[in-house]
Amino acid sequence: MAHDAEAIAAGDPGSCHPESSKPEAVGLERYGITTRALVLALVFTWLAGYWIRQSEIIALACQGTEAVPSIPGVGALILILIGNSIARRTRLVRPLNIPEIIAIFLFVTVATNMFGCGIGRFLIACLSAPFYYSSPVAPLEKLAQFIPFWMSPQDPLVHKWLYEGVPTGRVPWHAWQVPTVAWTGFFLMFGGMLLCLMMLFRERWGDEERLVFPLVRLPLQMIDPEYSRVPFFKTKAAWIGIGLAALLNGINIVRGVFFGGPSGGFYVDFGKQLVGAPWSALRPLNVHFRPELIGLGYLISTELSFSIWFFHVFSKLQAFLISGIMGLRLPGAPFAQEQGIGAYVVLGAMLFWKGRRPLVEGWRALVKGAHGSTDPRAASYRWPLIGAVLGFAGAVIFCRAAGMAVWLTVLYLGVLTSVAVVYARLRAEAGAPLVWAYPYGQAHRAIKYFMNSRVIVGAGPEYRSATIFNLLIFMSRGYFPTVSGYGIEGFTLGRGGGLRGNSVFWLLLSAIGIGALCSFYFHLIPYYGRGAIGLRGGLWGSGEAQAQFAALWTATKMPTPPDQPRIIATVSGGALLALLTAVRSRFFGSPFHPLGYAMACSYGELFWGPFLVVWAIKSILLRYGGHQAYLTALPGFLGFALGHFVVAGAIWGSLGAALGGPFLRYGVWFG
Repeated sequence: MAHDAEAIAAGDPGSCHPESSKPEAVGLERYGITTRALVLALVFTWLAGYWIRQSEIIALACQGTEAVPSIPGVGALILILIGNSIARRTRLVRPLNIPEIIAIFLFVTVATNMFGCGIGRFLIACLSAPFYYSSPVAPLEKLAQFIPFWMSPQDPLVHKWLYEGVPTGRVPWHAWQVPTVAWTGFFLMFGGMLLCLMMLFRERWGDEERLVFPLVRLPLQMIDPEYSRVPFFKTKAAWIGIGLAALLNGINIVRGVFFGGPSGGFYVDFGKQLVGAPWSALRPLNVHFRPELIGLGYLISTELSFSIWFFHVFSKLQAFLISGIMGLRLPGAPFAQEQGIGAYVVLGAMLFWKGRRPLVEGWRALVKGAHGSTDPRAASYRWPLIGAVLGFAGAVIFCRAAGMAVWLTVLYLGVLTSVAVVYARLRAEAGAPLVWAYPYGQAHRAIKYFMNSRVIVGAGPEYRSATIFNLLIFMSRGYFPTVSGYGIEGFTLGRGGGLRGNSVFWLLLSAIGIGALCSFYFHLIPYYGRGAIGLRGGLWGSGEAQAQFAALWTATKMPTPPDQPRIIATVSGGALLALLTAVRSRFFGSPFHPLGYAMACSYGELFWGPFLVVWAIKSILLRYGGHQAYLTALPGFLGFALGHFVVAGAIWGSLGAALGGPFLRYGVWFG
């Protein structure tokens, strides 16, 4: 079958270069985390902070941190490869080896991910919104009083300066010192828990199920000349792909700057032609052509790419049936994202059940000692298991100390964990290069619409638990769960490049901590210096945060009942996911992939066009050329994605950040 040929062609990135085939290193180099690698990683992260501050926060020329991998990570990798080429020619310094390059790439990618609009920026918005946006209609300062001092500064003037600029131009660091440390600790606990879970799942997903980890192939192709038969940058296909991406972006830039064309890439809205009932129920019907989704989506199996676009069409048919044929007026129907969160929760439970062996064996080894289990690897499971438990418990204690009810904390963090694990599976199996590839916001909203609002809000006047719960919307609507995706890929990439799993864990955990600290620094300086509302980029997420707190204030006065249509959609999504899984396990040839359904419900509007294109191209190549044709075209598609990252992200983003003016008429968004 086609997908079998793809699997053979793709192989396992984690086993392409066994560690035994690499020369034995000594000292720190045996781990790849050398002193110079750490120094360079910190330097690149710090320099990236200035680039992000100018390109995303001030000028809003592009959102490079939304890319997967992040544009700063790709930029650092390219600069390192250029530097290595110069070092080999001049012989003035010793070139970086493969483990060092991988360590720098992983650190910069994860650290700058913390700078992004969906994490650092959104958190600051949630911490400041109830202090700044208070009004007689929605006196949010009455909710702000329930936020403890160690979470957010208590002086409303500090938040006023954040949005409008401080007269002295100096950041009131004394007000942000404690919150910065506290939130960095929270990110380390919850992020560390996710990394530990990925260490436990990596063996089953990589060694037993032999998932291909598509997104790992791009950096490995670039870093390791022995990874493929012909080095990546010496193939004509790669340069053709890079050239096509440059041409596409050049056309977009000319259209955007001189003719007012659409930003972000080519797309066609077929919904404009659908007017009048019942056809208007199919709107919007946008087909996006995103180079990074097409290029990296080439690595996805044809059955999965087929499922993604098929289930998006299926969702449109649901809307057509409900609104167009039956005439029901249900705003939001067919509630695709609500179906998505149901699918994600059920799939998360399945993944935990199927991957329970390391959890069980690690627990036995922990309770009964190293000889308490028949699995010789049980001892290696103990520390990741302990780390996962302590990380989750630490996050619960953090929220409880802030005043959030224990049951609500455990429920919310549990749903977030399930979403994060499924997202990691998505990256491991499908490799979709998108930080928003999950039902964003639904982990938070689903808890609300499943019960009467009075259960969450409480009887008053103490609304502390609900206030903290609403503050944590950034964990659901933002993209911190993507840490799990970088974690599972980091362990795979590290293994393929000669790094030990434990060293990768500490590297990624350090990147989360350093990234969180740097994120506060590089955001607060422009906000207080110029005022967030005066910047072109504004304060991303402030509108969502304001709406959440305003809705909470309304709920304290007018409780809302459970939302039955959304409950039905959520349960239906979970049930359909379970059905698809059962059918797939019983009938091997089933073309409907459960993960494709979950992805289509999450962000199908953006996914379906690129994956329809990829599915069609790959089906033709595999049918008439076999896996040899697939491999021949692979560098071209990877080059297509890489060219887009470099031209639209690094180069154009830098021009917009540095020069402004007409260079800001064409914005590039990777989310």
